[in-house]
Amino acid sequence: MLNPPLSLLSDDLLVYLVENVADLPFEKENLNNLSLADRAFTQSCQKYIFRELKLSNTDELYQRLKNLKEVLDHKPQLATHVRMVQLANETAWLFNDPTFTNTVLPLLTNSPTPPHILLLGRFMGNSPMIVDPLLVVRWFTQSFFSQTLTVLHLSECQNIPLPLFLICPRLKEVILDKVGATEKSYDKYPDDLCSGRGSSSPEVLKYRNSQSLVKQIINPLPRFKIPVVLWSNLRILTLAPHDKEALPCLQPILDAACKTLEELYLTDMDRFESQQVLLAGLMALSNLPNLHVFAIFAIINCNKRRNAPCLAVIHDINAVLGTIPKENKMTNLSFDFDIIGGRSYNGCLDQDWVGMFNEIIRIADGKPLELELVMSVSTDHLGVDKEGQLYTGITNKSSSLSNHPEICAHFWNPTFWDRGIGPFPRGLVRGRCVEKSRKQL
Repeated sequence: MLNPPLSLLSDDLLVYLVENVADLPFEKENLNNLSLADRAFTQSCQKYIFRELKLSNTDELYQRLKNLKEVLDHKPQLATHVRMVQLANETAWLFNDPTFTNTVLPLLTNSPTPPHILLLGRFMGNSPMIVDPLLVVRWFTQSFFSQTLTVLHLSECQNIPLPLFLICPRLKEVILDKVGATEKSYDKYPDDLCSGRGSSSPEVLKYRNSQSLVKQIINPLPRFKIPVVLWSNLRILTLAPHDKEALPCLQPILDAACKTLEELYLTDMDRFESQQVLLAGLMALSNLPNLHVFAIFAIINCNKRRNAPCLAVIHDINAVLGTIPKENKMTNLSFDFDIIGGRSYNGCLDQDWVGMFNEIIRIADGKPLELELVMSVSTDHLGVDKEGQLYTGITNKSSSLSNHPEICAHFWNPTFWDRGIGPFPRGLVRGRCVEKSRKQL
């Protein structure tokens, strides 16, 4: 049992300790150790230890199912903690496995709070192909997921069936990462899986390298009589700004979610593209009256052939900012620039930085606005001194902001590491600063 001073703590404080351990790296190992350290922690730790049910390693899955059955036979109440199920693309056979269907699944189904998060994808070297997508759709139709699923995360999946979005109408968050739809007609699918159901209406969408599926979602095949996804509740949209194949899907989504979209993040890293894509011809922010967050990650490449023009990245961003009307609800603007260094960085300093800061002032229009500006050089060709000159040269061009105390500016570059200050996490925005005056880290 616990000894003082821990034995003097209330149950609420013990639970609070466990919650903080669950947020640390290697949380599973730490939670297991804490659970064994004293029985006072066991119940609270089990809530997190059994939160995720991972059935994605096919080489060990039979033994894992056997072990899981033994645990649940002894303590069936542990199934009530499961909130997320992770399945590999090749584990469709689970749907016919007696251990899974007769022991695990009934306990999850009868839980007061059945799992509501599904992660489906390629794990541990498994195939990206879903061999029998119709079987998968039928199983989900008959399972609790059709009524409970709120978060769907698809990662490295091919052959994703569109009916999956129709049979789970309560979806609130959809994450698509390197997934695709290969079905061309859906003729093999029965009518009840393609129509007569309620369309899902997510509030959060994140996609990357998934253009074939996103295109089908936006424009469903004739087999579907209703939209598979409605955008009337979409509030947060995140995508990779260098995903040139999927970027054409952006504006149709913006148009459909024009009344509800609040946050737009062009910040997701693209693992396959490093070339900046010009956005001005692909998107406009003029018809988004409730948009209050706009964040972008951009690449400025200073490595170019002699006398070759440098891609006008900042001018392009300014054109996008220029589509934001003067009357707007913007509260946060965030810019993350990856400067690919060369021995000459004039191509970066020659960008229209002054124009960007003028656009920011126009958008703020006297109201409070948080501005995040992160800069880094991705190579060491410049050297510390020249990098410092580059950062200083850019920040000096922001002098016009000093006349606008309502704009709270936060500048960061790698030299701040020496002061113990890291960059603000990409894809997030900070709340309003307490100080009203302009700040610079």
